[in-house]
Amino acid sequence: MTVKRWEDMNEWESLAHRLRWAGHEARDIESLVSLIGAQKAGARVIERIEQKLAEHNIGHLPTKLPTDSTRRVLLYSKEHDGIGYVLSLIHELALQDPADERNATVHQLDSLLKSITSLSLNARRVEAR
Repeated sequence: MTVKRWEDMNEWESLAHRLRWAGHEARDIESLVSLIGAQKAGARVIERIEQKLAEHNIGHLPTKLPTDSTRRVLLYSKEHDGIGYVLSLIHELALQDPADERNATVHQLDSLLKSITSLSLNARRVEAR
């Protein structure tokens, strides 16, 4: 696999790269509109942005991007091992049909959140000593 140099990446690739490293990032819609090369966040522009994010394995919350350019959204890398993975599970669970009897996502998220809580509690105990 060939690794691209930072200076050779387009803006979408750079965003995806940053998110793979950091896990998540809050952005306003206006910045995404300018990335797509548009002036205003209409329905078609938002659809193109959502497609572009999906092409780069970037998830977003809310699940439907707003057309208000001043609204902030949370972007996350679906390839990130930490917080990106947690957000991906939350997103998947939020979209899941209530009649869906599969519990795998709930179990994965519950297990992961318990681990995070345990680490946090242990860190507090160490600090208290």
